[in-house]
Amino acid sequence: MEIFLEYLSTAGVIVLVFIALGFCIFSHELGHFLAAKLMGLHIDAFSIGFRPVWRKKYRGVEYRIGWVPLGGYVELPQVDASDEVPKSADGTVLPKASPKARIVTAAAGPLFNIISGLLIGCIVWAVGVPQATPRMREIEVLSVPETSPEYAAGLRDGDVIVKLNGSEFHDTWEKFVEKILFTIGDVTLEVRRGEETFTVTYTPEENPDAPGKAGDEKLAYPFFKPLLPVKLYPKSGSPAEKAGVKAGDIVIAVDGEAVSGLTDFQTALFFCDGRTMNVELLRDGGKVTVQLTPDAVENAEDQTRYLTGITMEQSDGKVAIASVMTGGTAGQAGVKKGDILLKVDDTAINEPQDMQQYIAGKKTAPVTLTVLRDGQELQFTLSARRYAAYDAGVEYAAYNHPNPFELLWSTLEMSWKSLRGIATTIGNKLGLTENHSSLKPSHMSSTLGIGMVLYNSFRTSPAYGIYLVAVISFALAIFNLLPFPVLDGGHIFFGVLEWVTKKRVPAKVMQIISYVFVTLLILLTVIITYFDGRRLVRQISDDGSKTESISK
Repeated sequence: MEIFLEYLSTAGVIVLVFIALGFCIFSHELGHFLAAKLMGLHIDAFSIGFRPVWRKKYRGVEYRIGWVPLGGYVELPQVDASDEVPKSADGTVLPKASPKARIVTAAAGPLFNIISGLLIGCIVWAVGVPQATPRMREIEVLSVPETSPEYAAGLRDGDVIVKLNGSEFHDTWEKFVEKILFTIGDVTLEVRRGEETFTVTYTPEENPDAPGKAGDEKLAYPFFKPLLPVKLYPKSGSPAEKAGVKAGDIVIAVDGEAVSGLTDFQTALFFCDGRTMNVELLRDGGKVTVQLTPDAVENAEDQTRYLTGITMEQSDGKVAIASVMTGGTAGQAGVKKGDILLKVDDTAINEPQDMQQYIAGKKTAPVTLTVLRDGQELQFTLSARRYAAYDAGVEYAAYNHPNPFELLWSTLEMSWKSLRGIATTIGNKLGLTENHSSLKPSHMSSTLGIGMVLYNSFRTSPAYGIYLVAVISFALAIFNLLPFPVLDGGHIFFGVLEWVTKKRVPAKVMQIISYVFVTLLILLTVIITYFDGRRLVRQISDDGSKTESISK
């Protein structure tokens, strides 16, 4: 039954993604359609999707719905400047559209996307967007790997970053990382160490150990780990509220163990086994301690597991350690990511399930893991910890409420910085500039990639999914306004050119230009879709092959 409900939930989210993308496309094409009507242009067809499965002609316009819901179009023969003599679908010769009519019709599509984005942005403004971490004006460095570029430049554990690239910040950790990724050239951090303040300048490098998908994408994610404050927002009547936790309290320690991030606090909660925890909090600059007794969730005993804090994956017939959780008993014993599991006690490990079943049987009794690392067999003795589902009744994220125009501006800014970074990388590869960027063409997203991001967002947080729909609507407008032939911006550019010069670009020239740019656009789409396809295969493979040893 649970599997059926999971499939049903997945199908529902997929339908929601298609509806969201369809809405963005529909609003764009509706703008073209209404503007063409307003300017008195002939319209052959208005279609949502490709390969029509439904058609209906009404007042001279054929309305279509295609079974491939990855786009849409309005057939406007008079807007296509590559036609010497515009003709309708039935061959009727049509008068050429004026530059004004072409400009207005082309601009209406992006305009409607902006309007749609602003309307959806009103929902985001009211509901809010969950922030993964609090906004910070300073970031304390928890640890810096000695092999990292930041360490080589002089960054050390305990340093406090107060400026990025010469500017103060008030950002979440994700926004701070985004600024680093969008940096052209070297990154400069202004750091405070004790009473001393100095700068650390380094060249970003690809970080294969970056969290989530950032490592797979080969992004120049920071190597240093930050000390992220864990803010609590108790729900009404929850154990946290009863214990005296106030909205915005920052967790410092649990039972005397320092908390350096959300994972530390969740780990303590997961393994508390229902006992009362002493939670030390930072509130209004002072410290307070509360006694928090979490509630067992429904059917907690049925969900009881015994965990060591590792994630395993099947690879080439071997069981490898995919990740090691901070604070887990395996990590504390010395197990590392990349180790190959050979056996637990005298039982061979051929599949992740072998390890799970053995640990489940031993519960918290000590076991000995034998792993292969760099050609050597190593042994580690450890005990699993009992996990049962307990709930403190808190939210971990505050909600940001950007107004619609802030959303529009942030999308414009992000689009510009992304294009600038990718162009810099291409220019650097071609020897046209000495500047460098960590962004590459492979980081761009096609419709498939956008759909994947929407899918993951709606599953994680509907509010964040709605926020992304607004961003996508804005981004669609920005992309189409680029002054390239076959895009709306190209139609606007050539319309303005004709309006100013009083001369129309010869149809033959427009045909050649259009063919070249259509070919380039198709090629770019194929390349980007290829990378998105690899991401999709990797995501499906990860979901199917990795076994989580602790619920996050």
